[in-house]
Parts: sequence; C-alpha cells; structure tokens
Amino acid sequence: MPPILAIVILYGLGLTASMQVGLIGPIAPDLRAGFGLSQAEFGLVASLITAAGALTAIPTGVWAARAGLRKSLVLGCVMMFTGAAIFATANITTLLYVGRLVTSIGYLLIVVGAPSWMAGFNNPKLVAMAMSIWGTFIPVGIALGNWVSAAMVVWLDWRLAVGACTLPIVILLPLLAMMEKPATPTARKSLSVGVIGVLKSRAALKVALTFSAFAGATSAALAFMPAMMVDNLDIGIALAAGIIGTTAIAGNIVGSIGAGMALGRDISGRTILVIFLPVMATAIGTLFVSDNMMLSLVALIIFNIGQGAVAGTCFALLPGIAKGGLSMPALQGMLAQFAEIFVVIVPPLTGAMIDRNGWIGAAGILAGFYFTGFLISAIRAPMRRAAA
Repeated sequence: MPPILAIVILYGLGLTASMQVGLIGPIAPDLRAGFGLSQAEFGLVASLITAAGALTAIPTGVWAARAGLRKSLVLGCVMMFTGAAIFATANITTLLYVGRLVTSIGYLLIVVGAPSWMAGFNNPKLVAMAMSIWGTFIPVGIALGNWVSAAMVVWLDWRLAVGACTLPIVILLPLLAMMEKPATPTARKSLSVGVIGVLKSRAALKVALTFSAFAGATSAALAFMPAMMVDNLDIGIALAAGIIGTTAIAGNIVGSIGAGMALGRDISGRTILVIFLPVMATAIGTLFVSDNMMLSLVALIIFNIGQGAVAGTCFALLPGIAKGGLSMPALQGMLAQFAEIFVVIVPPLTGAMIDRNGWIGAAGILAGFYFTGFLISAIRAPMRRAAA
C-alpha cells in the first residue's frame, strides 16, 4: 500500500476519534432536556471522552509499542464503536457516562497509535508531512462531528447523530487490516523504562504541559460554543455548527501549514507558541462575550488559525524529541495523558462557571488556560524542532 494512502487511513481514524468530541456540542440541548443535565453535568459527559487517556495514556503508549500498532488500533476501533453504541442507546444518565468512558479507551488507542505509525515511515520528509497533517486531526474532526451531528439533530435524532459520527470505522477498519507495518519498527521498551524515559525529558514535559492547557481549553470551548452562539447571536444550532465547522477547517489548515512553513525556515516552536497562545486567549474571550456577528466571526477565525498553529507545532516537535532515544508511542501517550487530564477537568469547570456567571464566566476561564499555556511555553527549556 502506498504510504500516502496509509496516511489517509490513519488520519481518517484520527478524524473519526475527534468526531466523538465534536458531536457532543450540537446534541447538548437534547441531552440536557432528555436527561435533566446541568451545564456542569453536561460538561462531564463531554469531557469523559478522554478519561482513559487522563489515567493511562503513557503506559498505553508503551504497551502499544510492545503489542504492535496494528493490534492497538484495531482494538481502539472496536472499543470506540462499542462505546458509541452504549451512549446512543442510553436511557439513564449513568449509561451516558459509561458509553463515553468506553469510547475514551478507543479514542486513546487511536490517538496514540496512528501518529506513532506515521512516525515509523522511512522517509523523513514523509514523516514531517504526515505529522503536520496529523496536527489538524483534532479541530478538523471536531468540526466534522459538529456538522454531522447538527444535521442529524435537525432532521432526525441525537442518537442517530452518534451513530453517524462513528460510521467511518466500518470503512476504515478493513483498510487498516490491509496496511503494511511501518518500515522502521517502533522501539519496544519495558513499561517502566518507557514511562520513566519520557517523564525525565524536560523538552517532552514542556511540550506536553503546553499542549495540555491548550487542549483542555479548546475541548471546553468547542463543547459549549454552539449553545453560546445560539444564545449570544440569536441563530439556530445548525447555522452555528456550520459556521464553527467551516471556520475550523479553513483556519486550522492555514494555521497548521503556516506553522509548518515557519518551522521549516528555522523559526523555533517556542516562538510560534508564545505568539499564538495569547492571541487565542484574546480571541476566545472576545468570542464568548460578543453579541455582534461580524466581531464573532473575526474572533472565531483568529481562534481557529491559532488552533492549527499551536497543535501543529506541538506534534511537529515530538519526532525531534524522540531522536534522543525515547519511544514515540510513549511520547504520544505522554502528550495525550497530560492533555486529557485537562480535557476531563476543564469542561465541567467551565460548565460550573457558566451556571454561576453565564458566558462571561466561560470567557474568563478559557482565556486563562490559554494564557497558562503561554506562560509554560515562554519558559526557556530545550524544545527540539522535528527534522524536515
């Protein structure tokens, strides 16, 4: 199988995983009405998609390297499909939580395994391209999930929206079975050696902590954004999801490609991060308090360009760090675990702030997390750029 097709399949798995995050925003009104959820409880439902990663991502990365990336990805697909089925057929709140927890296991296995497979290609330029593309999987997948979910909610039912966002697994799983293993085998270290190795790396810690603050805030922002736009701008949920999805895909592509070009011209990852994280803080703060459509659109576009630049930079830094003798799946696991701890915490916290202070409360807490990411990235420490 040509490497480009392999990248498409692996990226498709990442998109499907992120669609599980994106689908939750448009179905929020139906979930809250049908199950009597508060904003904080809905935030917990949204955040549980990354619960498994928050607890076990680093050891899962080491396990994936030892067990084989194909096996871990197949298991991830099965768990994601099973979790979505439980969630879509739930009749009590507890089953909503259980479904998201099971889905979180599949999500974790995919977001650790797919980029690690990409990093195993022989051609360094192909690896750089693949990792740059992979950097967009979260926002683009979330945007697709928003679109599909909103369309299904408007015309059919929220339960069918969950199924529609998981359906690509049926197509991608057989294609995954046909893929050849990476030309360069992933390092197979013991669990303790793999975990301790990444935790001792200052460069890896800095990237993981920066990305975690970014990911937690972004997950919360996108979970509440459709409902916020409906309230503040007095528009329908379908139009809100369409605006969010369109600007997310366009903005993230621009931001990711721009960051890749900047890294290719020897501009440091630290420079990119210290520029775009404060920009994102300002944009999200403006977006969540604005009741003007044009101002909201400008803030949303800037926010999405920042997403692409920050995510693309963080992922692009990992192969260079791995050259220091670290396991790439363990590094992916570290990035996921640190990020998903914040993704579990920030949406419920944001929901509680909305219950207390309205959308202005969300604006303050989200901007605060992006600014925290800026402070971490501003600390001078070794941050290696991925080899071109």
